[in-house]
Amino acid sequence: MYGAMMVIALVWAFVRDLHPGWWTFEGPTAIAAAAGLGIGLGLVGVVLSKQMEAHVPGVQQLGDRFATILAGADTKDAVALAFLSAVGEEALFRGCAQEEWGLWPATILFAVVHSGPERVYLWWTASAFVFGIGLALLYEYQGGLLAPILMHSTINAINIRSLGKRGAELREAKLQMDW
Repeated sequence: MYGAMMVIALVWAFVRDLHPGWWTFEGPTAIAAAAGLGIGLGLVGVVLSKQMEAHVPGVQQLGDRFATILAGADTKDAVALAFLSAVGEEALFRGCAQEEWGLWPATILFAVVHSGPERVYLWWTASAFVFGIGLALLYEYQGGLLAPILMHSTINAINIRSLGKRGAELREAKLQMDW
């Protein structure tokens, strides 16, 4: 799916001549600033995610659902999935949709794509909307995709790894109960 998003983004960007601004930096200091800002805001996003999960039952229930899906995902899996999702989604939603339609339509579309089959998944949609605003503003501020990709990757990698570990523990506990 993320590969398809990237292909769509690349074709869209090529046809509409959007890609030159994706990687425009004025020297190594600008690259370091974008990287630091993206990773730093990603860590803030992880803390906010953990706080929501600790204090909102619906978010905890959603976390349990994702933990079951991601059970056993190790660090390598989490980093790979996080990087692929961040690059594909940021190129499509920030690099193309936001450039063409603006911040709000791109953010709403980003949130809608993060939906699921049950009511509990509305928490995922809501968090994608909030984080999508942050990613969109970061894209506007930085003028490129590096900072949003690193913010998105950081949030996803840490959360996927945490959920994978939790899912494995839940699976092990269930096996012991069934035994």
